[in-house]
Amino acid sequence: MQRLLLLAAVVFLAACGGDTNAPVAHVGEEAITHSELDTAVDHFRDEALAEGRSFPQKGSDEYRVVERQALGLLVYRAEIVQSAGKLGVPVSESEVQQRMSAGGEDEGDSAFGRDTLTAQLAYEHIYRRVTAGSTASGREAAMRKWIAQMKEAYKDKVSYEAGFAPAS
Repeated sequence: MQRLLLLAAVVFLAACGGDTNAPVAHVGEEAITHSELDTAVDHFRDEALAEGRSFPQKGSDEYRVVERQALGLLVYRAEIVQSAGKLGVPVSESEVQQRMSAGGEDEGDSAFGRDTLTAQLAYEHIYRRVTAGSTASGREAAMRKWIAQMKEAYKDKVSYEAGFAPAS
């Protein structure tokens, strides 16, 4: 009986468009919501259309590919931002505001743009920490090594809701 009620609830939510605050993935304790994923896909759709490129129809296989790529980006950003905090170089709200005020960040007004900026600042903090003391030629290698270690550290801390796992 419980399974039947659960199935009915799932069918009802799907018919209503689902819960936009429902998580599609988790990175550590942080949930990435369906709404955040939709916002990222909308950003890429708007960007493609502004550049005169076509964009796949929602529900198509091609759209699912774009959706999974966007989710991969959101997971990566969460890993970077969380890692900056763990390294003791978190991004502050004042840094985000200062960078937005400095201009040149077209996307800073949107939630997607703000998150892009936060992840970029986190990457910059990490880069400075990880490459400190490296020679100019060794910086890229040091950063590649650190990214690989970060991905390995997060492999058991990232999970996806049914239907949202990346294609293998």
